[in-house]
Amino acid sequence: MAIYSCNIASIGKSTHAGGTAGAHLSYIGRPTAEPVILCEHMPEKPLEARQWMDRQEGDDRKNARLGDKIRLALPRELTPDQRAELVRDFMGQLTQGRVPWYAGIHQTGEDRHNPHAHVFVRDRDIDSNKRVLRLSDSSRDREKAGLEPKAVEWVRERWETVCNSHLERAGHEARIDRRTLEAQGIERTATIHIGPRAQHIENNVQRPVSKVKKDGRGREIDYPMIDAGRTRLERHAEIIDMNLERNVRSPDMVTRTWAKWEKEQRGKDRVLERELSVDGRRRTLERRRLIGQYRGRFGELRDQEKAEQKTAAAITREAYAPARARLRDRQQQERRDLAKKESQVFRRIAVMLDFTGTLRKRRDEARKALSRVHKGERQDFARNYKADRKMQQEAVKADYAAARQDIVQERDQRLASMKERHKEAESQADNRRQDREADRERDRGQMTDALRAFNKDASIGRSADRAAANDRGRGGPSPA
Repeated sequence: MAIYSCNIASIGKSTHAGGTAGAHLSYIGRPTAEPVILCEHMPEKPLEARQWMDRQEGDDRKNARLGDKIRLALPRELTPDQRAELVRDFMGQLTQGRVPWYAGIHQTGEDRHNPHAHVFVRDRDIDSNKRVLRLSDSSRDREKAGLEPKAVEWVRERWETVCNSHLERAGHEARIDRRTLEAQGIERTATIHIGPRAQHIENNVQRPVSKVKKDGRGREIDYPMIDAGRTRLERHAEIIDMNLERNVRSPDMVTRTWAKWEKEQRGKDRVLERELSVDGRRRTLERRRLIGQYRGRFGELRDQEKAEQKTAAAITREAYAPARARLRDRQQQERRDLAKKESQVFRRIAVMLDFTGTLRKRRDEARKALSRVHKGERQDFARNYKADRKMQQEAVKADYAAARQDIVQERDQRLASMKERHKEAESQADNRRQDREADRERDRGQMTDALRAFNKDASIGRSADRAAANDRGRGGPSPA
């Protein structure tokens, strides 16, 4: 049935990292979601839209509000074309064709039971570049600008009105209502939102545990208290069951009948989902075990390579040790010979008597020349040593690269084979869900026909009673 969901959030330069707005456009149009793209005054292709937004962001001031995000739940009663027309009509009424907007409708694959639209609005007039919607302004500023004081409430009211008009136009009795259940006078506990990640984990990985988390505004959300010690999926199902139990005791016969029917259908759904969940978790475990197995093999290979690298380095170091010792001894001897030559008596006396300092300069230059020669010899030695060590390391790396590549190919082949098996199993699971959905819709049609026939018979019976009462009032024959 159609549900009301309209969430609004903003993206600003001072509140978000650079490029966030462009990244959101990429998310809206990601190919894996198979989106239906709708837009106005913006490029249609996601990459071009992101580049366009990045350029817009670069031109804005440092504390500018870059845009607004709107997430809408679309009625399942409408066809894909009707949903696209609904989003286009809503955004047309909202923006009056004056500001750029970009929308992606997600309604296939995992989203086939949860059709929704992500909309990004760049609140800049295409002619004046001034803000038009002004969703971030205060109520007083909006009133001065001739707008509805409460921006969020105005958008939510617009969505309710436009959506209901499209449902009516398509011939559906379902309607959405932005008010709380209490305000609508409905005695039913509101269900909770289950994110796709939480649902995937519970259906395909393991039973998750609720944790206390902070939202984007820094507010702390106590999910363990909200979920009452259950997973979000379990808590959601529990709330629905409680609402059905309340409806089963309703004084209205139609409400009781539909509640009993829904309980029966949910029982069938649970049996199927329990089986599919076990299969999904088994597939996830199989994949993780295979990846873990190869991760262990890669770790062993890495440890072996490190050990062999150390061994090769030690062998190279030992091979160069005698040459290093000979070089060191020779250079030490040459320094001693130069010092001995300079320490001769007649040389010391000549230096002392040389008032021009020429001999002293020659002595210093000889020392520096010998030092430069020694330094060059050490650099050549070190260069040769490093080259040999690198050659040994490259040889070891090449040997293990081949072994690593063999493991990668083996792993990829096994993963590809497993992926094909899992894809087939997921396709079968999807077919079973579709068959179950078809059975539900067939049963719903039968129940609708039965209730319609019952109401018709009851109406005929009431008409007959009224006719008999009228006859008695006119003095006609009384019933036997």
